[in-house]
Amino acid sequence: MAEDRTLELQALMHKVGINSFRTLAKLSGTSDRTIRKLRSSEIGTLRWQVLVQISTTLQISVNELLDMFGGQSSSSSQQQLELLQQEYQHLQQQLQQQRETLQTEFQFQSLQTLESFLTYFPAAKYAAAKNPDFPASKIFPLVQSIDRLLSQWGVTTIGEIGTEIAYDPHYHQLIEGTANLGDLVMIRYAGYRQGEKLIFRAKVSN
Repeated sequence: MAEDRTLELQALMHKVGINSFRTLAKLSGTSDRTIRKLRSSEIGTLRWQVLVQISTTLQISVNELLDMFGGQSSSSSQQQLELLQQEYQHLQQQLQQQRETLQTEFQFQSLQTLESFLTYFPAAKYAAAKNPDFPASKIFPLVQSIDRLLSQWGVTTIGEIGTEIAYDPHYHQLIEGTANLGDLVMIRYAGYRQGEKLIFRAKVSN
């Protein structure tokens, strides 16, 4: 006989502020019949997508849902439950592999953009160390690849070094003197933002 998991389900519902099985069915986009199957440990008869919808609504993982509501079901349901658990593990592995692949591709593309910098900057540093009179202007073209990368990512600077700008503590970090909102301050070190998202503030002084 299937186990009754009503109390366990109600406890999960209470944690996320759901006060009825009908509300759970509505929020998860399932049916009252589906929720009854869950309560009676017939989770092995439910489709994978349904489990995802319910677990998302209850704010737990699919694996936790399977562990909590597997119960002692019929042999066919138990077999289906085991298949669902295997499918979940397989999907988890696929997601991890996809994340690793995307990260690797992202890093590779970024490094390609920085090719000239990575190639020539070490040589410029070596030349500067050997010769104190090495002109800094020779290094400037090397940082253009960084500028291109920042542009591709939608990253913009907050003000330009040496310019005066109205002080805004949200975008400016005062490193010398005092200033009130709107006072003119000078940009000492660049800040950056990506769209409307602040990366770090520009350092300013009055």
